[in-house]
Amino acid sequence: MKNLIYILITVFLFTSCDEYLDEKPDKNQQEVEFVSDINLLLNRTSGGFIKDVNFSNTCGDQEYHQEVYNVFGPWLSFPDIQESVWKDDISSVSNSSWSAAYEAIWFANFVINSIDGLEGDADEKANLKAEVHLIKAYKQFNLALKHCLYPSNENRNELGIPLKNETEFGQLTVRASLQETFEQIEADLIEGLKIDKPRTNSWRESNASAAALAARYYLYVQDFVNAKKYAEEAITLHSTMINLENDITLSPSYGGSLVAHTSRIASYSSEFYTSWESQYKMYYDDATGLFMTPSKDLLDAYEPEDLRLQYFFSDAYFKTFYGLTENNMTYARNGNLLTGTDVAEMYLILAECAARNNDFTTCMQNVEQVRVNRFAAADYSALPVVGSVKEAVELIANERWREFPFTSLRWYDVKRLNAEGLIDPIILSKDYFEVGESAIDFTTSKVYTLEPGTRKYARPIPMEVITLTGGSVEQNTY
Repeated sequence: MKNLIYILITVFLFTSCDEYLDEKPDKNQQEVEFVSDINLLLNRTSGGFIKDVNFSNTCGDQEYHQEVYNVFGPWLSFPDIQESVWKDDISSVSNSSWSAAYEAIWFANFVINSIDGLEGDADEKANLKAEVHLIKAYKQFNLALKHCLYPSNENRNELGIPLKNETEFGQLTVRASLQETFEQIEADLIEGLKIDKPRTNSWRESNASAAALAARYYLYVQDFVNAKKYAEEAITLHSTMINLENDITLSPSYGGSLVAHTSRIASYSSEFYTSWESQYKMYYDDATGLFMTPSKDLLDAYEPEDLRLQYFFSDAYFKTFYGLTENNMTYARNGNLLTGTDVAEMYLILAECAARNNDFTTCMQNVEQVRVNRFAAADYSALPVVGSVKEAVELIANERWREFPFTSLRWYDVKRLNAEGLIDPIILSKDYFEVGESAIDFTTSKVYTLEPGTRKYARPIPMEVITLTGGSVEQNTY
């Protein structure tokens, strides 16, 4: 007898309401019978599979100017403004990136628990099961990275995230401990590393993307042996990197704004994202907000000749609104921010692992593998070899900041390095105005600061989760 299963594309993940549990949906269903059906669903070009947990307002890299707020206030997301100054009383009820993450986790659990009963090739089943374990590991990791404290020994009994391994509705939802959360992430990662599928594009998981995710995970938990092992494996499997001088062109689009594209792929076509050469696995952040300005600290982190200034901060990523700010640069992103694992990230992981082993020559060689692709050949010069682990890790953290602005990796680095205490504390600070429950008081200045050890490094859980679970999912305490 054929094993027919209905996937609910619209999923109520956190609900204790009987009306949702007792009524069988009559739409948004797809009948699943063959392994090929799972492939069709994974090839969707939208939804929670590739949408990332949003960090773009969290890392302190963006600012809202008073003039911009006065003109564009009705179009701004006020919770984004609150998040940009690390408020712990965010006024939003829902959070689309949280929901998208758990939609993907639900789908992964469906595949893991049911694929053996579908018709299809055994090897394809094994690869699909490994692939969804990787998706699940990635989503859980980023949820924990944003909403939980750093997983140190001292914090192991602190609140982690709700762990979902089944697909049934109505089960009691609670937050696991931080130790249990990271044990689950690693368990899913280990299953995902069984994938036996070469990288053909960045749209789907592969052996290269699995190794890259493992390298990212193990660096975060300070397992430098495994971080090095998997970063080397990832680069062995795929090492193509974008050269900003030769591979990127900024061309005028309709209206005069510049857009970035490679020499062979039209800008902002589906191929531009799915075939971006340096990405191991494409994830995107689409909640980057409107009409924001890159922070002065971020802009000052770049050398004047650094081509990332042209690529990240020209009209390719920002639209210009004259007269609204002192530098006329306000943030209205032209497209989605790529956030998945990347070849440059692997080289910088190898650089840090070498530094941790006091091999500063190898460390700097890996740093220069990235930098040589970020300057015009005429402007490029190698940095001097560092003389201590502390100096090397500080240099690498700053290079990662320049390479991956607005993404989770800045939050990732600040949390892990402050928890370790090797380098000077990284203090995120913003000189701004009083941000209230519904508006900004531009008559009252206020400095917002995130010191090492603050509980604000665990960002609030969406209030709808607290409400729909009847409080069984606890909010972070501050």
